[in-house]
Amino acid sequence: MNVALRGKTKQILETMVQDGYANTQSEAIRLAIVHFGNEYLDEETLVNRKLDAIDKEISEGKRRLLTPEQALGAHAKHLKG
Repeated sequence: MNVALRGKTKQILETMVQDGYANTQSEAIRLAIVHFGNEYLDEETLVNRKLDAIDKEISEGKRRLLTPEQALGAHAKHLKG
């Protein structure tokens, strides 16, 4: 993949390499992506976003809830209760 960077993004990338944070521009981009993922895409946030989306689909009638018996089908006999 080729990425054309200009302006501020190019300056930041060059600084990361010049200051020794990364050996190459490709490595600097990978580090930035990992940092973004760690900072903004933690597992709890992603799970909560997914649950919110599912709740919205249910309220809009695009998805329905199943009872445990419906979800397990023939295996429902193993439910405790």
